[in-house]
Amino acid sequence: MKKIFTLCVFVFGFFLATNTVNAQQNFDSEINKKAKTKSIEFRRFLKTDQATQEVIYTAYQEYLDKTKTLNNTLTKGTSAYSDIETKLNERLLSQMNQVLNAEQYAKYLELTDQTANE
Repeated sequence: MKKIFTLCVFVFGFFLATNTVNAQQNFDSEINKKAKTKSIEFRRFLKTDQATQEVIYTAYQEYLDKTKTLNNTLTKGTSAYSDIETKLNERLLSQMNQVLNAEQYAKYLELTDQTANE
């Protein structure tokens, strides 16, 4: 009986932990829609496969969510805002560089009006 009770407590704890992890990754529908649009757009222009499109979707979800948080918490034009905005852009570029091949990444930079050293 003691083992069954321990097992039930363990399973209950596991379900609580799973819900907590899932709740941390929930984005609002506006962010999901924009990320999906971007991933589909880049799949068409960069001719990526489904797996790459999913990584792009996830990267843009994260980028758009963090940008929204930044806009809600800091005032544009401040040095703190600029520093964080630069870090967000660098992270997105890094993620794109990792998932895309050299030709696709060059085209991505061209489509987004950026240079490789930004």
